[in-house]
Amino acid sequence: MAIIAEFTIPAENFPLGRVFDDLPNATVEIERVVPTGQSHLPYFWVTDAPDDGIQDLLTAEAAFKSVTRIDYHENQGLYRAMWNPEVKGVLTAILDNDLTLLSAIGTHEQWTFEFRAEDSDQLSGFQQYCAAHDINTQLTRLQSLAELQAGDEYGLTANQHEALLLAFNEGYYDQPRETDLETLANQLGISRPSFADRLRRGNHNLLKSTIAHRGSTADDSDE
Repeated sequence: MAIIAEFTIPAENFPLGRVFDDLPNATVEIERVVPTGQSHLPYFWVTDAPDDGIQDLLTAEAAFKSVTRIDYHENQGLYRAMWNPEVKGVLTAILDNDLTLLSAIGTHEQWTFEFRAEDSDQLSGFQQYCAAHDINTQLTRLQSLAELQAGDEYGLTANQHEALLLAFNEGYYDQPRETDLETLANQLGISRPSFADRLRRGNHNLLKSTIAHRGSTADDSDE
């Protein structure tokens, strides 16, 4: 089942973050998000930044082989860069786990990445790679592409499905636990009791429609 996930990382943990060292008001947005043959970085726009200096600034970054300005208009430049595959980082984690990068927007505070994955293992692999390379990632959104049908699968509502998957991916069910209910609730922007209730109802419905063999439609519903 396809999953949409949104992660944030600190600006300095992604090569294009070098732009913000001298241009804190700039915004960087990746336009073309599918690398070619492990060596190309997607096209990207730099907004609210002067034309001078971007190429030199990024070319000095070891993660790039070259940076070329394609166009510049009204304080916004389009650039193309060649990525150095020998430098490991966020892009390596994306490629190694076969994630589809739907969007990536950076400011001086953080980068926000939106991915599409075929299963949760890809997202877990991405997180594990980043953790092993001291890249601080935070999962801020998790949603099934089939969210509208999620209530019909294992008797889960969309909110219960989201809560269970988030808890699983973040290591809540690991031993020892890698996270807690307060942290998970904050990621969804809800209270701790509300998140705990979603997990309780979701687990109940999941068990009821699988090993309990009581049918595929759950009685419980989410708030």
